[in-house]
Amino acid sequence: MQKEILNGRVAIVTGGGSGIGKGIALAFAGEGCAVVLAGRTVARLEQTAAAVRSLGAECLAVSCDVTDEAQVCALFAQAMARFGRLDILVNSSGAFDDGPIEDLTLTQWNNVIGACLTGPFLCTREAFRIMKPAR
Repeated sequence: MQKEILNGRVAIVTGGGSGIGKGIALAFAGEGCAVVLAGRTVARLEQTAAAVRSLGAECLAVSCDVTDEAQVCALFAQAMARFGRLDILVNSSGAFDDGPIEDLTLTQWNNVIGACLTGPFLCTREAFRIMKPAR
């Protein structure tokens, strides 16, 4: 029998529909943690959500572009409305438009910066607003 060390905790995992984010979400679910999955691709989020639920964990999948401040605020509001708490944030969203750096456009570069820097800033700021008062 697996020890559920995160039983009763709630985690938001950005980039939770695939890759490292999906792996982290599944690991948390296996430890008894409720998981809020955030990402841009709804089909991937729903597949991961089904896998999380198959482990017996509660899950909320939210379509969210972490570079958009209003969407990030809505993500955290939905998580709080559903679970009433937040214990863990994993900033796993990222982007890189394939190709050599000398061929990247400024628009492509700004997409990378948005997903890898702005997104984690926005999510961390919202998490602090919830978690800090809760200690």
